[in-house]
Amino acid sequence: MAERGNLSPYSSRSVSPERYDPFDPPLDPIEMSNQIHLSDEHQRDRSPGEISLSSLPAGSYFPGSRDDGASGQYAALPRRAPTTHTSAGTSSLNSMFSGLYPYKTHDADTQALVDRRAGELAQWQVHWSTPAIILALFVAGLIGALGHHFFYVHLDGKPAEAQLRMIRYGTALAFFVKSTLVGTVILCYRQRIWTTFRNKTMTIKAIDGLFSATEDPTQFIVWEMVRNAKLATVMAICSWLIPIASVLSPASLTSEPRTMYNHTQCPAVASLNFTHESSFNFRNESNFPGSSIIYYNTTDTTGKMPGFFDYYDQPSKNARRLTVTSVYLKKPATYPNASIDSCGEGWNCEYSISFQGPGYKCDEIANSSNPNTQEIIAGGAPFNISTLAPKGEFLYYSSVDIGDYASPQVDTKDDGTPAQGPPYPDSLGVFESEPVLWIGYARNTSTPYDRSTELGKKWGNVHEASILKCVAHHTKYTFDIQFNETIQSATRKSRNFIAPIVDTMVNAENRSDVVASPSSNYVRPNTDVGKYKLTAAYHAMGSLLRNFLRGSIAYTPPYYVTKSDISESRLVEAGTSYPLHNLMEGISSVYEDMIITLLSESHLVIAQTESVPCIKSKTMNVYIYHREGLWVGYAIVVAVAFVSIIVGAWSIFQNGVASDTQFSRIMVTTRNPTIDRLSVGACLGGDPFPKELRETKLRFGVLLEDDHREGPFGNVEHCCFGAAGETKDIVKYGTYAGLRKWRKVDEEEAGDVLEKGHLLGEADTHT
Repeated sequence: MAERGNLSPYSSRSVSPERYDPFDPPLDPIEMSNQIHLSDEHQRDRSPGEISLSSLPAGSYFPGSRDDGASGQYAALPRRAPTTHTSAGTSSLNSMFSGLYPYKTHDADTQALVDRRAGELAQWQVHWSTPAIILALFVAGLIGALGHHFFYVHLDGKPAEAQLRMIRYGTALAFFVKSTLVGTVILCYRQRIWTTFRNKTMTIKAIDGLFSATEDPTQFIVWEMVRNAKLATVMAICSWLIPIASVLSPASLTSEPRTMYNHTQCPAVASLNFTHESSFNFRNESNFPGSSIIYYNTTDTTGKMPGFFDYYDQPSKNARRLTVTSVYLKKPATYPNASIDSCGEGWNCEYSISFQGPGYKCDEIANSSNPNTQEIIAGGAPFNISTLAPKGEFLYYSSVDIGDYASPQVDTKDDGTPAQGPPYPDSLGVFESEPVLWIGYARNTSTPYDRSTELGKKWGNVHEASILKCVAHHTKYTFDIQFNETIQSATRKSRNFIAPIVDTMVNAENRSDVVASPSSNYVRPNTDVGKYKLTAAYHAMGSLLRNFLRGSIAYTPPYYVTKSDISESRLVEAGTSYPLHNLMEGISSVYEDMIITLLSESHLVIAQTESVPCIKSKTMNVYIYHREGLWVGYAIVVAVAFVSIIVGAWSIFQNGVASDTQFSRIMVTTRNPTIDRLSVGACLGGDPFPKELRETKLRFGVLLEDDHREGPFGNVEHCCFGAAGETKDIVKYGTYAGLRKWRKVDEEEAGDVLEKGHLLGEADTHT
């Protein structure tokens, strides 16, 4: 012993230095001088595995055995209060005192904690916190996914306003769902790897991989980890893939241009009411202020003379302007704010209006296949089919003024009163008839004539002629009006002819003296004033149409000669100078365009507004929620998280405890002398880590010790990571504590040690 004591690790003698072993250091001479020698009898009586006081440094075990003065190596530590253990029965013993342990710390607080922890047994219980956190994270993730869904449902179809903010909200919800479900999977994964550690022996490298696979994706290349922990590896992979849902789910909300429809009431759409003309008095516009479509003459400008009356003169300038505009535009004219007034700003709309107005009922009375109809034979038509091509030279021929209202009726003064009278002529201002439109036209077919004939040489193709008869009627119209970005379109929905405007017949044979009959149906200005003014309004509109239909178009090779304003309208094909093939419908359509154009002038007497049901529409960027884009991703990750909960719950049941991978868990599960010795030289934990140590195989189990102690609670063993040959399976609900030499002793041993410690303290005091 003396020779060994003289050798120092720092000696300069030329000898081979001993290998340093931190668990068997050179003996300290001072410590050796303080050894306490007990009697051989006690040494012989010591039971196997008992702590021998003779082998312990003086003053190291019984803080109360020395004074607090300089003679004592350590200050006395207070005993810890008794602790009752319920996991393995009730014991009146604590960890006893600091003198029961062969370890002494220089920190008083730590020593007190060591004393207080002595004798603690491993608790077989599943604390509520870990399962509660797992369930709370899963429920929070599920609520987040539902909240994300309902948030997008709320936005679906609404104007795409504050898009950036809405995208941020959606992304935040997606990351919340991702974070909570990934947390659920990771917590369940941690329970699973402890089951794997108990059942599989793996190298430290593979164990490292399982501990860090959820943070470091490079660990998946450790094949041993993948092979021995397949389920845990899948869970770790899922924790990396779940965040993909946070990318897919916000993309399920897009903004697209969509047309939104609103079935509502349009309160002020433009309409027509020709009956307002019946009550119109140009002297007093209080009833229906505005512009009439008629100019009147009168027998008394003051309106006070008995028997005075007003009579029709001509269409007003406003009426001419509006109707001519529609003909030249080839569609109804509108004013700029029409859509705003009818639909509201920013909206398109569609609605129907109904009103009664003038119309022409047209019939085909003769054609090339049936030229001698009864009306032609009776002389009702002013011309016959032979006037038209191919027999005649006319492509278009009309007679629209037979029985027309004479203009002027009589000579008038500047104020519109008759130059002579009274008395006035009985026929002054009387509508005896309304001119019938006699229209003849020829159609150029695609069938060619024999080029050798005269017809073939002149016309080329077969021509078919038709004669139309159009009579002015009181007509009930229904139009569908549609506004699309301020562009108005009107489509006739229905048209019902009620009665002729002036229900008389005229003899067209005698042009110089046209007589209409019966005279009882004449419309007079001084009998039924309301009817007369309405008839005058219809007559004015008809005269404006007849201005374009009057005249003819002839073909005298090689020239087309037009003597009709019809060539200025869409009733003639500009490229061929031929009338439309369906001229009858074309005439009705042009006349209806004139009437609809009157809607564009809100200052007319006949203009009115009314509230009608309408369908408003607006094309705008709106949020579109593609539900499958959100739920395909969320359904998968929620299912993965739910399966992970099942795996985690089963793992907790198998393990008997809920654990974690924190440093504290690593600390308490690696208390193994073998691991302490393997770790020599690697205590800094730096890279590179020793390769031979990484390849060492460990498993989590019960440490096989040479001498187990039988305490008051039975055989007490220790659970930790250890080599395959020094560990066995952990038995659920077994009694486990710390390493053997740190375990608490039974009451009898404690009493002996206390008694001997007391004697030792008295001897030191006498000394």
